[in-house]
Order: sequence, then structure tokens, then C-alpha cells
Amino acid sequence: MKDTDTISITIMSPDAIVWQGAILSLSSSNSEGGFDIMPDHARFMTLIEKTPITLYKTDGSLEVLSFDNAVLFFEDNVAKIYIHKAV
Repeated sequence: MKDTDTISITIMSPDAIVWQGAILSLSSSNSEGGFDIMPDHARFMTLIEKTPITLYKTDGSLEVLSFDNAVLFFEDNVAKIYIHKAV
């Protein structure tokens, strides 16, 4: 698997890194509806409120995380999700 086939993701709170690694894609929803982010997606920024974020991991498993509020920023196959605290 090439680096261009994955997304490098970091989920962080003010206190710690909550989750970090390489994923194949992620799914969630915002006020406009559901969305998916895959490698080479256009630059994207959104607020995610009380909606699960599903991470599709490179081993084929899923990781589903929920936060009260999160800000997602994606650019150049790097996703950063900023949260206040884990739920």
C-alpha cells in the first residue's frame, strides 16, 4: 500500500492525542449531510456535532468515535480533527 492510498489522521484534544495513524477513508456528517473523505480528496474543513466519525482502517476494521463537537481539517492526505474532549 502506497502512502498516496492512505490518509494520515490525528485526532487531538487540548490535553492529548486521542487517535493517530493511517486510514483508508473516513465518514461522518455535518449540517449539510453525510460525507466521505478518501485519499486525494479536495481541501475540506467542517464542524461535526454529536455525530460519529467512522475511520476505515488499513487492516479492514472500523473505528467509530463520537465527540460533542469536532473540527475536521483535511488537506494533502492529512486529516486533523480537533476536539474539546472525548465522550
